[in-house]
Amino acid sequence: MNTQKWKNRRGFYLRVTVANTDVRLMVWLKERFGGTFKDANTAKYYEGKNWKRAYHWGASSTRAAWLLYNCLPYFVIKGEQAEIGIQLQDSLSLGTPGLLGHSEKVWNERAALKQRLLTLKSKGIRGIPVPSGPTAKVS
Repeated sequence: MNTQKWKNRRGFYLRVTVANTDVRLMVWLKERFGGTFKDANTAKYYEGKNWKRAYHWGASSTRAAWLLYNCLPYFVIKGEQAEIGIQLQDSLSLGTPGLLGHSEKVWNERAALKQRLLTLKSKGIRGIPVPSGPTAKVS
């Protein structure tokens, strides 16, 4: 194993983030699930734009996995992302979340899960799956 190659890599961790413009949702999430929330606006990014103030709530690691696992039946759009997040946290729970004590195979499996998440989360047409088979008409 090339140790120099490993020194430059970061470890993995699971983080779930919810963004919304209503701070009441952030307070509700924090009261029920813990985690943290913050004002997401930065003067540099939002300067001169007519956008509502936004907030981000988040949970990490085992708390995030617990939340995904228990909410999985209710996800309509984010279900596949949640399943991948649960798989990643399961892998991380096997031992050290970083690199120490793990083979390149484990590292590559985690990197593949991360890449799948990034693909699903990507913006634009590439991230949208095309339905196969006949589609129902919506009236």
